[in-house]
Amino acid sequence: MANYVLVLNCGSSSAKFNLFKVVDELDLQPQLQGIVEEIGNPVRSGIKVVIAGSKEVIRRPIANHRDALTAIFDLLNDHAIARASICAVGHRVVHGGELYKGSVLIDQHVITTIEQLIPIAPLHNPPNLTGIRESIRLLPDVPQVAVFDTAFHTTLPEYAYRYAVPAKWYEAYGVRRYGFHGTSHMYIARRAAHLLGIPFNRFSGITAHLGNGSSITKIENGQSVDTSMGFTPLEGVIMGTRSGDIDPALIRHVATNLATDHDLDLGQAFESVMTALNKESGLKALADTNLMQDIRTKAEQGDLQAFTVIQIYAYRIAKYIGQYWATLPEAEAIVFSGGLGENEGYVRAAILSFLPALGFTIDQEKNALRQQEVEIARSEIRKDSRLRVMVIPTDEEIVIGYDTLFLGHLKRPLPNRYPFELDPIG
Repeated sequence: MANYVLVLNCGSSSAKFNLFKVVDELDLQPQLQGIVEEIGNPVRSGIKVVIAGSKEVIRRPIANHRDALTAIFDLLNDHAIARASICAVGHRVVHGGELYKGSVLIDQHVITTIEQLIPIAPLHNPPNLTGIRESIRLLPDVPQVAVFDTAFHTTLPEYAYRYAVPAKWYEAYGVRRYGFHGTSHMYIARRAAHLLGIPFNRFSGITAHLGNGSSITKIENGQSVDTSMGFTPLEGVIMGTRSGDIDPALIRHVATNLATDHDLDLGQAFESVMTALNKESGLKALADTNLMQDIRTKAEQGDLQAFTVIQIYAYRIAKYIGQYWATLPEAEAIVFSGGLGENEGYVRAAILSFLPALGFTIDQEKNALRQQEVEIARSEIRKDSRLRVMVIPTDEEIVIGYDTLFLGHLKRPLPNRYPFELDPIG
């Protein structure tokens, strides 16, 4: 019987899944991927799955995450993949705090710790935990592995992660920069180092994961040393529906006015402001849509407002890239990834236009490519400059898959180099 690794990413109303076949013991081959969406909506809930390039939509009522995981296993069974063939399950967990510096086999202690971190990750850790518990219930004898979004950023030095706030806030409440998208940043940095022929522990550069959620990370000698997201994923650059960096004082200012204008108590007004900053801000606030493709199309057609929105968005990202570059001894690459970073050449060019000191010459033909590993620009700031700009599609699921294969199935330490760092270049 073939062995399979299942990767789960459970959100509040969705459950993404990827299935990999174990081949040659140490390698993984993608089999199918999909998402259970609109969990709790009896009319719209269902499964979208992609198998061998063919898309399939299955509508069925899914009341909760227990139903969602049952639906996933029913789907696998329909495609002749028995539960008994799943040798390990990997779970994306958003927040591991300061404790988890890498992926771990899940036991009761790990579950308890993830639960204890809910106060600093109230939106993400609860559905992650639900997915873990339901997976254990359905597959009680199968090893389960937790892969933390925050783990790659646990190498941040104190001067990068501490906020200039009372020490008690950090000591008692855990207030510090944690950073997110760590699995993505690690993958694209490792992949960039491989493509450039540089050992990962000698790679330095800047990775930009740009999607509906976005973050920028500064990497020095293979380690994350600064990142734009902070205590929560709200800090940093402008995102699809998140504001990114703002003056904290405006929260009180707006909440006070909302309370007066709408007869709310301050607690209700505060929650309204926080909801708006997370779900009604960013591109959605500036352009009435969080879809960059639509904004870019309008900008290309001469819409001044759309053009201005892209300038605002690009400038904020360029500021982070610029400050990270300025504080690195040397940088081999700036790497774009994520749904927006991989597909929007117009936006990539706009970002680079705000970095004139780096002297980039953009290859317009390559920059127009979508979802491909490609070098789109080189710096001509000086003759010996090694800095170039790359696009590398991210693959968080394959990282989770390999961590799960090694820790859960093979019972081995994680490799120094992943299989995706060993394929021939070119």
